[in-house]
Amino acid sequence: MADAFIRFVQTAPNTAVNTLFTVPVVDVAATPPVPVTTFIVKTIILHNSAGSGNVIVKLFHNAGSGDVEINNITVAHGTTQQLNGPYVYAAGDILKFQADATTLSLDISVLEIKNQL
Repeated sequence: MADAFIRFVQTAPNTAVNTLFTVPVVDVAATPPVPVTTFIVKTIILHNSAGSGNVIVKLFHNAGSGDVEINNITVAHGTTQQLNGPYVYAAGDILKFQADATTLSLDISVLEIKNQL
């Protein structure tokens, strides 16, 4: 299987902690089988579309033992912030975010690496 770049694009639906992606867990019994997968996050783009006011954004990495805050950034109204990786996520890992307003949009570029079964 070839490596592939994928994008996760989302607008904050609320001010709770929300999941952006979960890396698939290997399952050779599934149809089709799910191979060992790793996500390498290249960039995280955060945009605040509000006409006024800042948005505070927290990013969390969950590797199975709870959420760990990996970044806390303020995005001013009408601006975009870019975080450059790489950030590595193994099988079962989760990237989550929390914004204090629903005017936040996220665009995540990921290299998906699937091992042969």
